[in-house]
Amino acid sequence: MSENAVVPPLPAENGIHVWRTAVVMPFITFAFVAARFYCRTYIVRRSWTIDDYIVAATMVTIIIHAVLMANATYHGMGLHIWQFTPELNSEYYLWIGISSEFYVLSLAGFKSSLILLYIQIFGVNNKFRIACYIALFYTLGYLTCNALTEFLGCHPIAKKWDMKLEGHCINSVAANIAYGAGHMTSDLIIGILPLTMIWRLQFPTTRQKIGLSLALSSGLIAWAVACVRWAISTYNMLTYDRPWWAGISFTFSILEVNTGLICACAATFSPLFNVFSTRFRNWTSRASMSWHYSSRKASVSWNSVRNEKDQPSWRHMSLPGAPPPPMPPPPAHTLRSDPSNDSLEGSSYSMEPIVTSSAMPSTRSDDEFSHFDLQGLQALHPNDRAIV
Repeated sequence: MSENAVVPPLPAENGIHVWRTAVVMPFITFAFVAARFYCRTYIVRRSWTIDDYIVAATMVTIIIHAVLMANATYHGMGLHIWQFTPELNSEYYLWIGISSEFYVLSLAGFKSSLILLYIQIFGVNNKFRIACYIALFYTLGYLTCNALTEFLGCHPIAKKWDMKLEGHCINSVAANIAYGAGHMTSDLIIGILPLTMIWRLQFPTTRQKIGLSLALSSGLIAWAVACVRWAISTYNMLTYDRPWWAGISFTFSILEVNTGLICACAATFSPLFNVFSTRFRNWTSRASMSWHYSSRKASVSWNSVRNEKDQPSWRHMSLPGAPPPPMPPPPAHTLRSDPSNDSLEGSSYSMEPIVTSSAMPSTRSDDEFSHFDLQGLQALHPNDRAIV
C-alpha cells in the first residue's frame, strides 16, 4: 500500500469475479424463491407459515448483500495490496464491514427456515423436535455473536476501516476462523437432521426414500460451499496479499448464501415435481397414441393402393365387329339372398361387428378422445359414454 500506487480501472483483478457473481446469483435465487411460493400458493393451496416469511425476508437481505459486494469492487476489492492507496484501503474496509452484517443475516435466514421446515414435517417426534430446537438455538446463537463482533469488534467502531485512529480491535483472524467453523458445523447438522427421520420411515420403494433424502438434505450443498469458503478465508487471513485473496473468499460468500436459500426452497418442490411429471407422462402418452394411429392409418392406405394396383383392370375398349367383353369374375364372398326377398333374412350370411384388439380414437375434431378411455382400448357409447 503506497501513496503513489497506480489504481487500475475498477472493478479489476478478482473484483471482476465478485461483481459478476453478485449480479447473476440473486436472479437465479429469486427464480427458486418464486417457484417455492407458486408451489405453496397454487399447487398445495396452503397459507404461508413462518418459514415462508423468513425465506422472503432472506431474499431481501441477499439482494442487499449482493449490491454491497458489487459496490465494494469499485473500492478496491480484489486488487493486489500494492495497488492500494490509504484512501482506497479505508473505503474497502468500510464497505466490507457493512456487507458482513447482511451476510450474517442471510446465513441466519436460510438456516432457520430449513430447521423450521423440518419441525413442520417431523415435529410429531418429540426427540427430533428437541434436536431441531437445539440446532436452531446453536445456529442463531453463534450468528448473533458473529454480527455483534463485526459491528463492535473495534473501539472506536470507526477504527475498523480507519487504522490511523487510536484504539484497539479484537483478534479478527481467530474470530473469523471460529465463526467459519460454526458455519460449517451448523450446515452439516442441518443437512443430517432429516436423514435420521427419513430412514426410519417405511416407503413403498427405496427409490422414494432416496429421493426424499436428497430433497430434504440438500443443505449439504451449502455445507460444501461453506467448507471451501472457510479454507480460502483462513488462508486469506494469514497471507500478505489479503485484498486479492479476499476477492475469491467473498465470491464464495455470495455463493454460500445463495445456494443455501436455493436449497431451502428446493426442499419444498416435491408437489411441483409431481404435477409436472404427471403432465409430462400424459403428454407423452397422447403423443405416442397419436403417432401410432397416424402410422397405422398410413399403412392401411398404402396396402389399399397396392391391392388396387395388383388387381387386373376389366375396362375394355370395344372395336367394330368385336365380341362383347367378358364379364369380370364374381367377388370371393357374396350374399346369396332369396331372389323373391330383398332382405338378408334367411341368407347364409349375417352382419357381425368388427372388433379390433386395440381401439384407437377418431381423428375428427369433434371427438376429442371423448369416445375412448385413456388407454384407447375400449370404445365409449356416444350418448351415455358407457363402456361397450
